[in-house]
Amino acid sequence: MKKHMDRKIATTVSIATILAVGAILIIGTNSAFAQEGKFAIQGTQKSMQDPLPGHEKHQIVIILPPRDDGKFYTGTLTYAASQPVEVVVLHPFNASATDQAHGEPLNAPFKNGKVAISLMKEFTGATNAGSLVFSGSALALHNIDGKPFSATYSVTGWVTGSVALP
Repeated sequence: MKKHMDRKIATTVSIATILAVGAILIIGTNSAFAQEGKFAIQGTQKSMQDPLPGHEKHQIVIILPPRDDGKFYTGTLTYAASQPVEVVVLHPFNASATDQAHGEPLNAPFKNGKVAISLMKEFTGATNAGSLVFSGSALALHNIDGKPFSATYSVTGWVTGSVALP
């Protein structure tokens, strides 16, 4: 049980690092995603070292950097990686909508608040590949085992804002 909790804490802290690195990247490289509309990206990236002290062995590839403008990405990701990875999707998180009786989803600090984290581990089979539909404010591939990896991916989708239900 303790080992499970330690791994969960390590994962949460590592995801927080994704946010920090992504925030840096969003300033310099997110101009292509500033407007609402369609996008299609194919790429190959090498993972980078998690910069958080004590977690230097974790590796990440940020595919779509974190947004904090109220807009979000929605689309489809298909990827192949050289090591097993987890797919990470981030979401805005309203902590005031939760209470102790109901608990909180996996989340991490971000700027003046928190983000909720969807951590999908089912794509870590022998082929280290997967495809999924996603929706959220960031998208990344993540490895906490300390093995550098490369990933090739195709991601298509839209940048959109929230629309209230009628």
